[in-house]
Amino acid sequence: MKRVGWVVLIVDLILINVVAGWWLWGKEKTKEKVTVPNNSCLAECTALIDKKMTAIPTPSCSCPVVSPIVVRSNQAKIRSMVYVPVNGSGNVLDTKWTDISGTEFYFNPDDYLGLKEAYFEANMKLLNGNGTAFVRLFDSTAGIEVWGSEIKSSSQTFGSVVSGKLTLRGGNHLYKVQAKSLTADTTVFNGGRIKLVVEN
Repeated sequence: MKRVGWVVLIVDLILINVVAGWWLWGKEKTKEKVTVPNNSCLAECTALIDKKMTAIPTPSCSCPVVSPIVVRSNQAKIRSMVYVPVNGSGNVLDTKWTDISGTEFYFNPDDYLGLKEAYFEANMKLLNGNGTAFVRLFDSTAGIEVWGSEIKSSSQTFGSVVSGKLTLRGGNHLYKVQAKSLTADTTVFNGGRIKLVVEN
């Protein structure tokens, strides 16, 4: 029985060696079939590939070049006139500035967007035409006259007289009309308005 076991073992070892030898022999044969090209063939192939690559045209970009668009607004601003009435009337027989009662009004230049200029217009006359009549606006809130508002007339008939450009202080202020005359004559004020030049 022991002999049979040894025989089987020997046969197994022989078979294993045969199979292993056959497997290694097949692998070596496969290696022999793979041939490595010599250096001259490799150089020739590389040169051929380089030649083909240089023959291929370089693709050009077909995308259009987009330049930024600059939009300029040449739309001119429009100027318009706005009138603020100055109500009341009165007479002043004095050579010093005197308030004309009933002419008080509130005005805020900040309420008018795009305000560029302002002028005072008064309907006035000198009663006897002896000398010169004066009127102006007075800022009661600031306690000072409105610069540029003084106007004058020597006419005995009512006429609209316009001041120079006014210097208005910001905020809601209380204004009134003051008058005087150059000589002992009566200045007559019969209403007026503030003309505003607005640009939008």
